[in-house]
Amino acid sequence: MIPSIVMIGADKGGVGKTMLARALLDYFDAAKIAMRCFDCQSPNGDLKRFATDAEIINIAETTDQMKVFDGADAEKVTVLDLGAGMLSPTLRTLDRAKMLAEVRENRMRLVLLHVLGPTISSIAEIEETARRIGGGSAKHFLVKNYINASKFFEWDSEIAQSEWRRMHDFTINVPQLPEMACETVQKVGGTFAAFARDGQSKLLRGLVRTWLDEVAVEFDRVKLKEVLAG
Repeated sequence: MIPSIVMIGADKGGVGKTMLARALLDYFDAAKIAMRCFDCQSPNGDLKRFATDAEIINIAETTDQMKVFDGADAEKVTVLDLGAGMLSPTLRTLDRAKMLAEVRENRMRLVLLHVLGPTISSIAEIEETARRIGGGSAKHFLVKNYINASKFFEWDSEIAQSEWRRMHDFTINVPQLPEMACETVQKVGGTFAAFARDGQSKLLRGLVRTWLDEVAVEFDRVKLKEVLAG
């Protein structure tokens, strides 16, 4: 076994990275996958409001980078919820520190959940990120996160649809969580799973449970647990 690091990131803000991270933590917890989690939106942190075990760090600081990457081991999956715009800088740092070389040499596993915005410009972001990560034990998943009514209209061209068909096996589609359910969980705090179990409204509990199940189906479809198991 080798250390596994799962990064949730994008070079664009407002695409629902933390929401995806929260769903991922619930998924890992249900699968009894041991993990340690870092909220990289320093100093306040958003993930920390919903995952009390998450540690807030500044991923741009060398001392915090050491805490994350030097501390990675095969016993626990390391989960990083990167702040907006921090995907490329973090990958550059890993490249300069020769840690991406370790990934290419199968001495460390890097799983990137790359959350995309609903614009065609994301294609360039995909290609550049894939080039930088390289092969070996790297796995690059794309995430279309329908956090609002967006239908990814700019992806409807024939060329774009051809790309999506090609990338189907490593594209995760996260459905929209109904607005009132999403807002209520935001106000209450805690995990989605806890709300689905103990939320005050039976209707909203059911909506959150269904959404979590749908996201878990997508994680299973791309064989996320198998990837981490090596």
